[in-house]
Amino acid sequence: EEIVRHLPGDGKDINRPLPPGELIEVCLREASKDLCLKPFEVFAWTSSSFRRSNRSLLEECWKNAASQDDWIALIQVSTAEGWSDKVVLEVLRETVLYKASSWCYGPESQIYGGGFEEVMPLQKDDEFLSIKDESLSVEGILRQHKDFPDAGKLMLTAIMLAKVGDDAMVEEHMATDSR
Repeated sequence: EEIVRHLPGDGKDINRPLPPGELIEVCLREASKDLCLKPFEVFAWTSSSFRRSNRSLLEECWKNAASQDDWIALIQVSTAEGWSDKVVLEVLRETVLYKASSWCYGPESQIYGGGFEEVMPLQKDDEFLSIKDESLSVEGILRQHKDFPDAGKLMLTAIMLAKVGDDAMVEEHMATDSR
């Protein structure tokens, strides 16, 4: 219902449930920050075979998520203001990439029918991936983003931070604070 409201005429003309692919496409067409996380929710509640057969759509969702935050501004402000690691991590938790990664790969994620790692891992271990193969992982998709050369470290930190979750961060800060 949240997604359908964004259709022309508030979706009142639709008298049937939309298939997952159509719901995701509506979100991508809108390209709004409000809807950019909804496709990940839809993917999470579909089967692993749906995710596998709609990899290109999943790639578009990651590209859209990466474009929602101003990564260049983040890197410039963090450098200019000399943010501590703690502040950087707090800011990254508010990014769409962090939230999407948390939804799909985080310790609290609720995925139906197999995890996202089966279809699109966050990172690939193989250092010798060709350009063609880069889209096989979220990292590969991010490497294609226009801001990656300058802000790639922040982008990758956001997705990996979400995978380990906030508990790991709390433990790390407690260990750092007790030194």
